[in-house]
Amino acid sequence: MQSANRTIVVCIAIIAVIASAIVIRELQSILIPFTLAGLLSIVYRPLVTKMRSWKIPMVLCLLAVLVVTAGALYGMFMIISVGIDAAQEKAPEYKTRISQLTVEADDYMKGFSKTLSMRPGSLKLETILNEESMKNMATSAANSLVAFAGDSVLILLFLIFMIPGGEFFARKLRFAFDGVTTFDVVAVYRAVNEKVRRYLGIKTILNAVVALLTYVVLLIWGVDFAELIALITFLMHYLPNIGSFLSTVIPGVVALVQFGSIGEALLIVLILVVLQNVIGNIIEPKIMGTSLDLSPVLVLFALAFWGWMWGVVGMILSVPIMAVTKVVLENIPGTKPLAILMGGNLKTTKHKVEPKVANSPKLPTGYESNEPDAA
Repeated sequence: MQSANRTIVVCIAIIAVIASAIVIRELQSILIPFTLAGLLSIVYRPLVTKMRSWKIPMVLCLLAVLVVTAGALYGMFMIISVGIDAAQEKAPEYKTRISQLTVEADDYMKGFSKTLSMRPGSLKLETILNEESMKNMATSAANSLVAFAGDSVLILLFLIFMIPGGEFFARKLRFAFDGVTTFDVVAVYRAVNEKVRRYLGIKTILNAVVALLTYVVLLIWGVDFAELIALITFLMHYLPNIGSFLSTVIPGVVALVQFGSIGEALLIVLILVVLQNVIGNIIEPKIMGTSLDLSPVLVLFALAFWGWMWGVVGMILSVPIMAVTKVVLENIPGTKPLAILMGGNLKTTKHKVEPKVANSPKLPTGYESNEPDAA
């Protein structure tokens, strides 16, 4: 009987997971802006708390957050828009150069024609870079920009409600769950905020440095689409492992097509690889430490799963989502073994401080006072 009950529970759990995945995938147009707004509200929390300590009204704090966020989103929108326009203008020129490079590569590979069964001109890029394909690319780019604009509006709307609501959220959690759960809900909330805030803050600053250095290198060599490539580099470096690879391949390919010189393209790629490795493998670990402590296998799985769920945005959000999940699991006694399995460093997991039992004193009357949370 007990075995049958376990089987039923496992089946229900599997069905619940599948149903949740379907819902998350289908509601991505709403959940992606909501998740981004939630992460931004965590990043902005110290700034808002500091401004509130200076007796600045919440309306002005919210206005400052919205101006910064809207300015960043508008800047990204303009860089993408200008980059797409420039790419469409240079498309015929790049089409000719790619065709020439293909013929040269085809001639170079003549010695291997017996094993590769290739002949000069066997790769017809005209079938790929024709007028119809260019129109399809332009339409797809326009649709992406419209979707980006719509997501930006939703992000700002969500922030309008999240920033003021987050001011007293920790107190509300303590008031709502005091004595109800076997773990401290407020401690979990604060741990999630701290971990995610530290990761996103440091990662964003380092990504901006990498993007700026990439832009300077491309500007010195006069590579086309330097601003757009720098923005892509900034975003790609949120992706563990594959982000740095993509952010060096893209400028290398553009430089190869633009200059037609393999040596010059390889030199640019080599410089970018050195810069990114110095920042990513030397500076970042020293600053970041083991703040997330996620297993590399879990990170790769999360990249694949959230990339399938939400595309590139999901891949960017995969690490923060896994970090939030791990922090929650390691602060709940019943799920702590799962958090240990998710960790990448046994030493940091072995010496975790045991979670506090929720025996904190009840919130005094007037918990809705105007004093902001310390979180």
